[in-house]
Amino acid sequence: MNIGGKSSLVTGNWDGSGIRPILDTDNNKFLFNWVQWVNNERLVVSLRFPSTTRGAVAWETRALAMDLKGENVVNLVPPPRQSNSKWLAQHQDNVIDWLPQDGQHVLMSIVEDFYIFAPGVYLVDVNTGKRTQVLGPRENVWTWLTDAQHQIRVGVRADEEKDLVEVIGRDSDKGDWRKLWSYSFFDRKDIHPIAFGRDPQTLYVTALKGDYQALYLAHLDKLDAQGQPTMDLVAARENEHVANIRRLSNGELVGFGYVREGDAARAFIDESLKDLATDIDRLLPKRFNFIYGFSQDRNRYLVNSSGNGVPGQLLVGDRKAGTLKLIGDRYPDLKPEDLSGKRRINFKARDGLEIKGFLTVPKSDTPEEGWPMVVLPHGGPISQDDIDFDPWTELLASRGYAVLQINFRGSSNLGRSFQDAGLQRWGMEMQDDLTDGVQWALGAHIANPKRMCIVGASYGGYAALMGAVKTPDLYRCAVSFAGVSNLVDISRNWAGFGGSKVADKQLGNYWNDRDRLKQTSPAYRAAEIKVPVLLVHGTVDAQVPYDQTVQMDKALKAAGKNHRFVTLEGGDHNLVRQSDHVKFLDETLKFLDQNIGPGSAAVK
Repeated sequence: MNIGGKSSLVTGNWDGSGIRPILDTDNNKFLFNWVQWVNNERLVVSLRFPSTTRGAVAWETRALAMDLKGENVVNLVPPPRQSNSKWLAQHQDNVIDWLPQDGQHVLMSIVEDFYIFAPGVYLVDVNTGKRTQVLGPRENVWTWLTDAQHQIRVGVRADEEKDLVEVIGRDSDKGDWRKLWSYSFFDRKDIHPIAFGRDPQTLYVTALKGDYQALYLAHLDKLDAQGQPTMDLVAARENEHVANIRRLSNGELVGFGYVREGDAARAFIDESLKDLATDIDRLLPKRFNFIYGFSQDRNRYLVNSSGNGVPGQLLVGDRKAGTLKLIGDRYPDLKPEDLSGKRRINFKARDGLEIKGFLTVPKSDTPEEGWPMVVLPHGGPISQDDIDFDPWTELLASRGYAVLQINFRGSSNLGRSFQDAGLQRWGMEMQDDLTDGVQWALGAHIANPKRMCIVGASYGGYAALMGAVKTPDLYRCAVSFAGVSNLVDISRNWAGFGGSKVADKQLGNYWNDRDRLKQTSPAYRAAEIKVPVLLVHGTVDAQVPYDQTVQMDKALKAAGKNHRFVTLEGGDHNLVRQSDHVKFLDETLKFLDQNIGPGSAAVK
């Protein structure tokens, strides 16, 4: 919870009463990652913080166990036992099995052997932090899975330099490891293990069926002619990925897939839970109602509910009592009747590809000349915008701006072919999709051609800058938060962190594709920008280096361009600190008002 400008971890009674903070942070040094109960008296909290190693900013994590009063705190992964070790593992919060029937231990994946730089698996006491190794590390295996009997049975080896992913398995905790599947990164033959079934020889995996991920049950003891496990289809949905499963704490499979607006029941296969979900949808219509956190007897549960124009709410339910109680609002001061909501749109790109997106307009009649419009490309770029509540679009609409969100090629959850169409196409067809969306809005007389601005964060920030470069007469201004500006440097950076083969496939090679990367880098083409630019970036951004915006600032200065650079000291990539979030939005609103607002030169 946000309490007095701080983020606080709170505990309370199941119905939301008796709430009290047990741990808080000002988000300047440490940030909350997640929290999980181990038993009714003790929980584990993950914290993350930025660190700088060899000039690069990265997130590190720590796992702390404590009781429900925030006392008896134990660091579950203390520094390495070798006193002369110069290295600490970056991530120290990877719990692979919560051992719910044990309640005193968890299985954690921990890097301790720095000669084989990969994690082993340890049984960790949540009361003392004492740990015992149960499996040694394997080179490049960073993911381990246990079966329903809590035996370590599957690992995933990822070798970026060899462009190779291998899924390995064994028949028992004493058996020999063997290769189950292997494939390259971004391969359409990729198979992703999710969790074991109740039967120790069955493993739930996702794999492509047509153009979408489907859920399969792999039989590890039944091999095909190629020596791979045979697979039975469990679920596939038209035009939608099935990429997750729903299980209770005892391992029972009760559902799969995603909740849809007004259809929470589709995520369950258990009939009683389907009935519960249907009842909740009647009480909270036209929302995404995600039901989770069941008590062991399935009586009590949590609901995270939000929707188009409906801010998020947290509710608790009691099935025996037939009650559903609101215990918290994500944006308590916002009234649904004051919000605009989105509507779905679609149009054809210039090459005929079907593009989908969302339009938000203010709650009044469309002006004769069209709305002043903000184009808001999402980050990722392997991500997507959806119909659910969005505070940024609502903020902009409340200030009189229409907002256009476009799932350009390369976006996720629209099919693998659509996603793969964005590989190595930054600043090219991906950018053209945004331009074609603007032309659709202009042709439909929704947008005012003299009052257009493009605003984005992360990849969206890159797209905003590239829009100002590639279509210099289309927009009146551009805003980039934590945007990429130099693709050559980003490709080199990715190659250093994730392996050159993966970076090459997604973006291009910083040496062999240098000319194309320069041509699609805003920092190299700053002289072509004609409109004012607002740059905002945090200094401890672990996703997009702060230097990317420093370079853009220098390029715009050298070209004599109108721009403003706002640095968020200690700010991260996700605007986690409330003060950073508010400052960015304030700066953006002022900038929009100056350039496309009612009193701007664009109106005159």
